[in-house]
Amino acid sequence: MHDKGKILLIDDDPAVLLTVGDRLRLEGYEVLKAASGDQALGVLRSETPDLIILDITMPGMTGLAFLKKISMQDGRPRYPVLIFTARSNMQPFFSETSVEGFLAKTSDPQRLIDEIRRILDKARKGASTGTAGRRRLLIVENDARIAALLGTFFRSAGFDTITLTDTEGLIAAVAERKPEVVLLKEVLPRHNGRAAAVALAQSAVGANVRVIVYDDSGIHRPDARFPNVDRFVASHAPTDLLKAIASVTGTGTGAPT
Repeated sequence: MHDKGKILLIDDDPAVLLTVGDRLRLEGYEVLKAASGDQALGVLRSETPDLIILDITMPGMTGLAFLKKISMQDGRPRYPVLIFTARSNMQPFFSETSVEGFLAKTSDPQRLIDEIRRILDKARKGASTGTAGRRRLLIVENDARIAALLGTFFRSAGFDTITLTDTEGLIAAVAERKPEVVLLKEVLPRHNGRAAAVALAQSAVGANVRVIVYDDSGIHRPDARFPNVDRFVASHAPTDLLKAIASVTGTGTGAPT
């Protein structure tokens, strides 16, 4: 029985997939495998791992390219990532990124198990308490200027903010980060906010998430109501959105002073 967590192991070396995969299963983890970055992206369309163990040097999509693919606008990966590579000289580079850990393949095998436990324990504590007690907010906004404005404002208001540029990966981000509220821009490149709200509500992870859709185009009336949307705001002004969050969660505004 796999009850310790789900791990996605990405490496182009069949021997690593076999030996490390078998060790992780013996430790009680569910193991998903991918021999390339492209294969791993395919796995992530249907699976939500608790941790990704990522090799860097792979043919085709490199580990760095894969890491960029799964990262949000603020540079943080959507999943905890442990770099596992033969290129031990790259540790200083990854110390400046948002990955959870770095381990050389030449390390003692027990160090890998210990590092996995550390990362998963940290993730579980964060899920139960929030980031330093901060409430989690996911923002979907494709305009970089507005996204930066909202991110800065809500961090000052005491939120742990997560930002996506479109609705791709929304459900996976909600499953991984467990936000209390999702702010969805109505007009997005691929889907509108209303459609994304419906898709989220129909997923297994969206039932308890409050959804606010906002739009300053003037197309919709300020009192517009949409299915699976808790509140519509005819503005992207941070203070207006904060008031909407307070109204749907029953909390104070916590506005920055």
